[in-house]
Amino acid sequence: MWIEHVDKLIGALGPFGFLVLGVAAMLEYVVPPFPGDTIVLMGGIYAVRGEKPWWLVLVVVTAGSVLGAFINYSVGQWLAKRFEANPGHSFFGLTHARLESVQARMRRAGPWLLLVNRFLPGIRGVIFIAAGAARMPRFNALVLGTVSALAHSGLIIALGMAVGGNLERLTVLVTRYQYAAIGLVVVVGLGFGVRALARRRASPVEQSPSSRGPFLP
Repeated sequence: MWIEHVDKLIGALGPFGFLVLGVAAMLEYVVPPFPGDTIVLMGGIYAVRGEKPWWLVLVVVTAGSVLGAFINYSVGQWLAKRFEANPGHSFFGLTHARLESVQARMRRAGPWLLLVNRFLPGIRGVIFIAAGAARMPRFNALVLGTVSALAHSGLIIALGMAVGGNLERLTVLVTRYQYAAIGLVVVVGLGFGVRALARRRASPVEQSPSSRGPFLP
């Protein structure tokens, strides 16, 4: 399995193996399909083996996550500036009207999304892009991202320690977690989509003069 090759690579690199863990955590934000969670979980296994201290793994992985979040936040800021300069254009399929909608939602629910972003595989990077596009204070966004990364990294390192160095069991656990988390995100997304569609269909009826009655303005 590929995870065994990564294990050998990290072991061969010695102290520089920490860089692999940190870069993996960063790439999860920049390249969402990247299986960084699995690699980070290996940090707990190394702690069991006595190869690397768990607290140092936690620091490196958290730093990598925050760096990835910062990169995506900067991308969001860049998109916002491009739309300000060219409001009639679209970038990566995103229109100015859509950006304004995203900005409004981030101003309402942004802090909560940032606080749980690390537990949402696949969309965690998009949340920071939206935060940058909405011009949320960078310091606040990164602090919330750091708290989320610490909680998530601590949890998965503990899980890695719980499997006692068993890479096969580790892979099964991570796969189940990712499927469950992605499934939850899809269900919640569909729920919001259905709700938005229902409101859109109901809006013309509510605004129609015939539906207001003869005595209503």
